[in-house]
Amino acid sequence: MNIFITGNPRCGKSTLIQKILDEISNKKVSGIITPEIRVNGVRQGFKIIDLASGEEEILASVNINHGPGVSRYRVNIEGIDKIMDEFLESFENSEYVIIDEIGMMEFYSKKFRETICIVLDSDKIVIATLSKKFVKKYKNKGLIHYLTRENSDEIHKKILTEII
Repeated sequence: MNIFITGNPRCGKSTLIQKILDEISNKKVSGIITPEIRVNGVRQGFKIIDLASGEEEILASVNINHGPGVSRYRVNIEGIDKIMDEFLESFENSEYVIIDEIGMMEFYSKKFRETICIVLDSDKIVIATLSKKFVKKYKNKGLIHYLTRENSDEIHKKILTEII
């Protein structure tokens, strides 16, 4: 089962994923999260973290001088690839897979794109945040929930009933 959470930037997708992650922490979970890197309150980039191993790399940063650009950030494809290798090691033994997020930065990595195909074609319960730019591409791959700040509690409850 694939469940996608999409919505406008800063509507609470990652916060909702974290809530769900906390509620299934007693299950076998694998996946990735991409928290912000902030310095003195200013966003400088994003990390990419493998949930099972805790390994982390820089996903994208204003302090990287090479790699593809997305907005003011440069994407660290090698770092994404390393984390995808880590993730694949724990993926087979998991019940739930969390992906935060399927987005423009991540999609510069061929390994990320290939991994997403494997994950979405698996029999695992997958909960992923999805950039609005990819909704059309993935609309036939699972349930899509459109998140707003106003419907967050409702979507949260809906997803829990779908996965537990």
